[in-house]
Amino acid sequence: MFELRYRGDTAYYVVPSFEATGLVSHCISTRRGGVSGGCYSSMNFRFNCDDEKENVIENFRRISDAIGVDYKRLVLSRQTHDDIIRTVTEADAGNGIMFDNKFDSADGLITDKRGIGLVTLYADCVPTMFLDKRLGVIATSHSGWKGTVKRIAAKTVGRLVSDYGSRPEDILCAVGPSIQLDHFEVGDDVAGIFIDNFGDDTAVKFGERYHVNMQLAIVKQLIGAGVPEENIDNCGICTYCSSDLLFSHRKTQGRRGNFGAIIALKQQGVNEG
Repeated sequence: MFELRYRGDTAYYVVPSFEATGLVSHCISTRRGGVSGGCYSSMNFRFNCDDEKENVIENFRRISDAIGVDYKRLVLSRQTHDDIIRTVTEADAGNGIMFDNKFDSADGLITDKRGIGLVTLYADCVPTMFLDKRLGVIATSHSGWKGTVKRIAAKTVGRLVSDYGSRPEDILCAVGPSIQLDHFEVGDDVAGIFIDNFGDDTAVKFGERYHVNMQLAIVKQLIGAGVPEENIDNCGICTYCSSDLLFSHRKTQGRRGNFGAIIALKQQGVNEG
């Protein structure tokens, strides 16, 4: 289960299993504690909308202060509902916040560099965060229904293994707040894709309409990639049901901001004194 924490007016979720390693600063932000107004109230991380850019940057500064990272070293993805995972280097620190986003497409970010905060943004899609507790490597992936079908979560595990030498049994995974089965109505075509790829239990018919369980599909692909089930924390928090606390595209018919998943390796590792 995720834990809801407060620093002043700023509310955010943390993953206890990640906290226990002492390796990372991280959170899933909420709507609370920022400076944005209207439908973006108040902790909005969405640029390229009619919220003021200065508000968004101040919101990033506030959440970064709350979890102990440098907002000037955050790295934003450029989400296109694809399965592209970008390796983040020191040269990328500040991408998308201190200078224009230079990524053409990046629904996943991965790094072993300390002090760089990886950021992916949400308003119903599924945040998935990764931590190799043995080697100190982190990743985060944005998984809407298209990214889920493209198996971006499993591919992120694959990149941890191939690029850094991770062992799946050392990888902790957290599946964050997102639209849940009860409210994620889809067409028969999308339901069929999930049934074909992940099994009958990932698409359930409520009356005449199918609903899809993206979180279950992600858990299944993580287990298929070798991550032990006990290493996966699927929070079960629904953005649609909790739209007062988390942005939901469907609940607000698109009038909304974005919340974020942020994870950074601490400058000093837990075993280094």
